Amino acid sequence: MFVKKGIVVSVSAALALCAGSALAETAIKFRFNDSEREEMRAALDEFESMNPDIKVELQTISWKDARDQFLREAAVGQGPDVVHIAFVWTQEMAEAEVVMPIEELVQYGEFANGFDDFIATDLTEYEGKAYGVPWSADTWAMVYRTDVLESAGVDGLPTTWSELKAASSAVKEKTGKNGFAFAAANQIWFPVNYYLWSNGAGFVVEDGNGGYRIGVSQAQLVEAMDYFKSFISDGEAPESIVTIDQPHDPSLMQALLDGNQAAALMPTNTFRQLLSAHEEANPGEPVPFASGPMMAGSGEPQTHLGGRTLVVNSSTDNPEAAWKLVQFLTSAELFEKYYTNQFPAQKSLLAQIDYRPEESGFATQLANHTRTWGAYAQSNAQMGQLWNTTSRAFSTALSGQKSSEDAAAELLSELERMLGN
Repeated sequence: MFVKKGIVVSVSAALALCAGSALAETAIKFRFNDSEREEMRAALDEFESMNPDIKVELQTISWKDARDQFLREAAVGQGPDVVHIAFVWTQEMAEAEVVMPIEELVQYGEFANGFDDFIATDLTEYEGKAYGVPWSADTWAMVYRTDVLESAGVDGLPTTWSELKAASSAVKEKTGKNGFAFAAANQIWFPVNYYLWSNGAGFVVEDGNGGYRIGVSQAQLVEAMDYFKSFISDGEAPESIVTIDQPHDPSLMQALLDGNQAAALMPTNTFRQLLSAHEEANPGEPVPFASGPMMAGSGEPQTHLGGRTLVVNSSTDNPEAAWKLVQFLTSAELFEKYYTNQFPAQKSLLAQIDYRPEESGFATQLANHTRTWGAYAQSNAQMGQLWNTTSRAFSTALSGQKSSEDAAAELLSELERMLGN
C-alpha cells in the first residue's frame, strides 16, 4: 500500500532493465515460502511476458521446511535458481558456499538506487561480501478484536505481559471466548524472544570479549514457558495451538474473523490478509480490529527487524536470467500490484508506505521498537538450528511432554553445544 509518488522504477524502466542481451530459451526455478502463491504466479507471468525467452517455474514450500530443504539440495549441486529465504539464513548459506556473491551478479545489471538503498544489508554479508538481496521488511505486533475486549470489560489495549494475561482471563471468564491464542509449534520462537528481550534476556548475547554466551537463565526460561503454557492450561487458548506452525493458520484466522478470539500476535502480512478477509466477508461494515505494539516486560517492548532475502543458487546454470528475476522481484511495481501484504526492504520505498489506521501498532513497532537478531546471527549458533531447537523445547513444555524445568535445562545444554562454549 504505497503513496504513489516518486516511484523510481517505472514499468518502462523495468522493461528496459529486463531487456539485456538476448537469451536462448531458458528455464529457471523460483522457490517461494509465503502464502501469496496465486499473486506471485501472476507476477511471474508478467516477468515472462517482459522476457519471452525466460520461463519461470514457481515452487512453493513452507517456512519450517525451507532452510533445511535448500541446504540439502544445494550441497549436491541441485535446487532452484532463485530462493526466498529469511534475512538471518544468508550468512549460514554463504558459509556453506551454496549461494552466489552479489558482486558476481551485478555484472548483469545494477539496481536503480544502488545496493545501499536496501536495509539490513549487514545480514547478507559473510567475510566482506554480500550474498543476498533484502526483499521485504517486516515485524510482528499485537492484533485485537476490539469488540470482544469491550464485551469483556477490558478498557484500552494491554501494554504489558501481565495486562495481556489479565485481559485474556477476563475474556474467557465473561464471554467464554478465547483470550490470547498463538502459533505454539515452530513459530513460538517469535513471541518467546519478544518476551525475553522485553525482560532483559536473550538466547545469545555478546560476552564483552569478542565472543558470545547464553543470555538467559534456566529460571527465566521456565518463567517464559510457564507464562505461555498458562493460556492453554487456563482454557484461554485451545490445546490444538501446540500443533500450529504459522500465525496465518486457518483455525487462528477464522477464530479472529468470527469474533471468537480476542488477541493474537502476527507479522504485518498476516494482519493485512486478516483485514482483507474481513472486508470481503463484511463489505461496508466497520473493521473490528486494532493493532498495538508488543508487550513490555521489565523493559521496553521489542520485536525483530525481520524480512525476506533473495539469493541465487551457486549451482545455477543461468545466473543472468536468475539475476533478472531478482531485479524484477525487487521492483516497486511488484509490491504495488502483487506482493501487497509485504513492505519492501528498500529505504526509498519504505518512505512511501501509507499505513491504514488499523495498522498503527505495526507502524509504531517498526519505527520505535525493533532490533536485529544481532548476536544470534553472528555467533557460532546457526540461526536455523537455534530457532528449531528452541521451538522444539518450548513445544514439549507447552504440550506437557516435559516439565518446564526439564525442557529448560535440556535447551540450555543444547545452546552451550551450539555456541561451542
